[in-house]
Amino acid sequence: MALGDNIKRMREEHSLTQQQLADKLYVSRQTVCRWENGSRCPDLIMAKRLAVELDVSLDELISDEDLKEFTKNQLPFHSDIVKRRKELEEKQKRIMEFIQLVAGIFLAVTVFCRVQLEIRIPVWCIILALCAEIAAFAVRYRISRQLDQLY
Repeated sequence: MALGDNIKRMREEHSLTQQQLADKLYVSRQTVCRWENGSRCPDLIMAKRLAVELDVSLDELISDEDLKEFTKNQLPFHSDIVKRRKELEEKQKRIMEFIQLVAGIFLAVTVFCRVQLEIRIPVWCIILALCAEIAAFAVRYRISRQLDQLY
């Protein structure tokens, strides 16, 4: 049963016309008519006022018997897509932390060697660090593309 059907049924149980209910809620009769036929829905505050006026809980007013048949796994926030997206976002976060760590360590070692030890950093060290950074950025880019496909 839809919200509009609930409003109409409860209004009729209280022997109210659409105009009488509209007057009590300070809205037009057309507004109540639109709620009942499903072309519009009351906002949350108006739904609460409507529930109070019809002497029911907000849950009773908006409940839909069809929802009782759903299981948690059928709800959108439990879908595989959302789980996959969370996994990818976590991987992306770990990769960015790795990139920051490698860059920080390399910078610290470079500065220490140049300032304290007056040693030039060998080219192979720079190439190795650069390769690690490029690989991490490539993996991050690939995960970003996968995330874009899920949105």
